[in-house]
Amino acid sequence: KPVMPILTALRNPGLRDRHWDTMSDDLGFELRPGVSLNSLQDVYSLKLLDHEAAITKVCESAGKEYAIESALDKMMNDWQPLNFEIIAYRETGSFVLKGADEVQQLLDDNIVMTQAMSFSPFNKPHKDRLNAWSAKLNVMSEIIEQWLNCQRNWMYLEPIFSSDDIMKQLPSEGQKFRACDRQWRKYLKMGHEAPNCLQFTDTPDLLAIFTSSYNTLEQVQKGLSDYLETKRQSFARFYFLSDEELLAILSQTKDPRAVQPHLRKCFEAINSVEFKEDNSMICMFSGEGEKVVWDDAVKPEGNVEFWLTDVELMMRKSINTHVGLSVEDYAKGARKE
Repeated sequence: KPVMPILTALRNPGLRDRHWDTMSDDLGFELRPGVSLNSLQDVYSLKLLDHEAAITKVCESAGKEYAIESALDKMMNDWQPLNFEIIAYRETGSFVLKGADEVQQLLDDNIVMTQAMSFSPFNKPHKDRLNAWSAKLNVMSEIIEQWLNCQRNWMYLEPIFSSDDIMKQLPSEGQKFRACDRQWRKYLKMGHEAPNCLQFTDTPDLLAIFTSSYNTLEQVQKGLSDYLETKRQSFARFYFLSDEELLAILSQTKDPRAVQPHLRKCFEAINSVEFKEDNSMICMFSGEGEKVVWDDAVKPEGNVEFWLTDVELMMRKSINTHVGLSVEDYAKGARKE
């Protein structure tokens, strides 16, 4: 009878003490390498060929358990050297996560693999380790998701609330943003100094902090949107501007000239206006360079939507005046070919 199948089974690298104990119980005598099993002669003397089916069954189970153990070891080893790419963000003095695609791809693959192993009937010896690793991967996935959500909002709001004007106009939202900003800077600094994926995601309460910050920043963003809507309702021509363009104006309310680049969007035929040294406006220019002097100077006082309303009224009044003067001049002047 061929002896190779049983020799191959007994040399399975996945055999552990528990498997030798099981085979010893099944066979009714102790079967253990280095004790009763040392050579090929022992295979014959112990008549192991007569118990090939029982031995092969245990060894096959050991091999499948070993496959799970090896896969777990490989996944954990793959993560050991992996770092998040956390880089400085502009001139903010803080950091952001860059290019998480590689980490996310490995994470997704490992989660699928771990879930598949959790359904295997041969995972019992590694059940606790498998559950702990699965929980670790799921928490890491949630952290990265909330991290990126929080980062997206923080990157949008940070330059807005860096403006003292916006902070004064939105004190409640500004206070909420500052609280989130402090948390963001603290933990991103920690991540930058120790970017190892496994270590950083083990930071206590990190998921709760990112989740809470994201929810708060969502509230801040809603408050900001509501604020912009009130400005648009006060001066309807602001609807022609994007949020970013409107914020560029509102964040520089002390500088009336900040509206200059956006006038052509607010008014179809006004390309720019002329400011005097005291910032009062005295005339307007079309895109073709035509100049219309206003009846009176407009002073940029109060909220920007109020004095832009004055600009709109002066535009109409001055055009009406110039049309009237043109009609008079047409009647008086001689027509030339």
